[in-house]
Amino acid sequence: MKKLLLILLLAAAANSFAQNTMSDLFGHKTKLVFLGVDFTQAKYIGRAGFTDPEAIKNQHMVSWNNLIELEPKKFSLQKIFGQSNDMYLSKVEDMVNLNKSVDVASNIISDPYSITEDQVKKSVAKYSLSEKSGIGIVYVVESLFKAPEDSKEKSAMTAWVTFIDLSSKKVLYTEKVVGKAGGFGFKNYWAGAIYQINEEIDSKLYKKWSKSMK
Repeated sequence: MKKLLLILLLAAAANSFAQNTMSDLFGHKTKLVFLGVDFTQAKYIGRAGFTDPEAIKNQHMVSWNNLIELEPKKFSLQKIFGQSNDMYLSKVEDMVNLNKSVDVASNIISDPYSITEDQVKKSVAKYSLSEKSGIGIVYVVESLFKAPEDSKEKSAMTAWVTFIDLSSKKVLYTEKVVGKAGGFGFKNYWAGAIYQINEEIDSKLYKKWSKSMK
């Protein structure tokens, strides 16, 4: 009897630490947590477009993340991923705290810039996350590009949409996605890019991911 009890306890412990998979997510078998936007790897390309680095760090990064919780109709991923109320959560506090370490002023540049998948994984490895179960999704920002006024290029945010097994902090999948900026005022302009990344997932990527990872 004692041996059977021990086996059951060990099985329960192993199950509690079992790694979630992308198949679990697309099969709606695990919780999805929108962790927010990570700016620790980001560069700001186009010096004329980023003239107040202190405001970016102390106000806008916080606001951009908080919008995910405060304006769920625009920024929630629940409907896109088809998650029920008890299987979805937006919790950006950890990213808000993480972004406090960023030195925005030194990251304003003029030249092209990119990060690798390995850099994304190194960033995630440093996370201190309060959520320990389910799959987290975070936007690891590569760059914010402000197009010159006389250019045909479009201002955009480039981010790695990254899925994390919250029990182990292992990156399950990451893909680079571009969202065009737009809106009135600096905060709304770049919040519009986050919204457009959500729209890209909704219109194209979710279908692709669900087919290949189910």
